Amino acid sequence: MEADGSLLRLGWDEGIAALLADAVAAGAVPGRVVRIERGACTVATGDGDRVAHTRTAPAVGDWVALRVEGDDVTLATTAERRSALARRDPAGLTQVLAANVDIVFVTAPADRLSVARVERETALAWDSGARPVVLLTKFDLAPAGLVDRLRDRLTGVEVVPTSVLTGEGTREMAAALQPSRTAVLLGPSGAGKSSLVNVLLGSDVLATGEVRSGDHRGRHTTTARQLFLVPSGGVLIDTPGLRSLSLPADHGGVAAAFPDIEAAADGCRFGDCSHEHEPACAVIAAVADGTLDAARVENYRKLRSELDFEARRDDPQTAQAAKRVGRVRSKAIRQFYSER
Repeated sequence: MEADGSLLRLGWDEGIAALLADAVAAGAVPGRVVRIERGACTVATGDGDRVAHTRTAPAVGDWVALRVEGDDVTLATTAERRSALARRDPAGLTQVLAANVDIVFVTAPADRLSVARVERETALAWDSGARPVVLLTKFDLAPAGLVDRLRDRLTGVEVVPTSVLTGEGTREMAAALQPSRTAVLLGPSGAGKSSLVNVLLGSDVLATGEVRSGDHRGRHTTTARQLFLVPSGGVLIDTPGLRSLSLPADHGGVAAAFPDIEAAADGCRFGDCSHEHEPACAVIAAVADGTLDAARVENYRKLRSELDFEARRDDPQTAQAAKRVGRVRSKAIRQFYSER
């Protein structure tokens, strides 16, 4: 099926058309979810925005087909997602933050940078199937050398310094969104996400607020996830700041975020090495000789431990297997030392 220009600007292509072909042939109206409210979602269609009532849980960025009967608009179907940025929420449930994204803009505020959090967010981004790009926001407040230090720490991830005061980095953001790409902004409150959206949109669409002087934390000016068309091309999804960012499952995101540590781990004596206390651990040795950053390795261990915990919580058989592995490993370590 052919789509009008408004759907094309939202990222519509032949693959999405094929996924929704049956529903559209039956009379449903295609569109993309641009905002979620309780019990309803706003969907951008070729004929403008429509509010659809739904009992399911679509995410901002989902491609859907709507059943329209007079003033009654309901969700007929949701297309299979190409990618999904998700987290494990405090209740232990998987929450999709944005769907069908190509780029995750990880916003890292220069005035209160947490590299460990940035590494966690890049792992979430890789896990989603999208490409992470780290935006060092408020670059006008950055101490000397911060960009180089961040690039050294984040192996294989592009770092772009940005400032809404000077305009630095905004051209790079706009260029990354073309043609028809979808990006989502991810980061803590007060990182400047809403300000970046306003710059790219060319108007003050989103409210912004000052951060607190004591701890530089934001005031949660963004309260909902929302999708915007960028005038220069592409689509941008804004998200509220989140305190809890647990990985929902192991889809390779941690390995992609820490390729240097994964490569070093190939030299460990034990295939299931935790890189904490095992003998002949290549990762521990690399930290000792300065090849690997100790703080980066510690964050890697923490993320791996969280994933193992979630896997055991989700699957009792996995928990039992982990116990067996632990016993075998302990026995191997004791044997190693007894033979020395």
